[in-house]
Amino acid sequence: MASVHVGHGAGGKLIDRQHVESLVAPLRECDDVERVIVATADGIAYVDDATLVDRERGAASVASLMGVVELTARSLGVADLQGAVIHGREHEIISRTVAEAFLIVVVARRGDGRDSVYRELRRAAAAMENLVSERAAH
Repeated sequence: MASVHVGHGAGGKLIDRQHVESLVAPLRECDDVERVIVATADGIAYVDDATLVDRERGAASVASLMGVVELTARSLGVADLQGAVIHGREHEIISRTVAEAFLIVVVARRGDGRDSVYRELRRAAAAMENLVSERAAH
């Protein structure tokens, strides 16, 4: 998949994979980051370094997780959910929803570099949000 549609029907606009790759490239350069995934909100891997089998499983499972997280947040009165973090003993999985169209997922070792990971994730999500908005407007 070299590009993905944003929007509905024939009026949907394409977002180029290389453009998305460039937006998340700084995330990959952060210390402790082992994997960066960009997936469509319905769980289709769009950008991922893993093998094909791992890509599909990772993207689909995170999309399912985010559906449950959003339901939980709403039921607990948390509005405007932006993402979720799963803490493991040695790793974290950090997911962020972008414009209700994409998910950015970072798998990182727990360490001192987390501030830079969170900062770069916010930057990448904002850049993708702008890209999706621009494509949807044209």
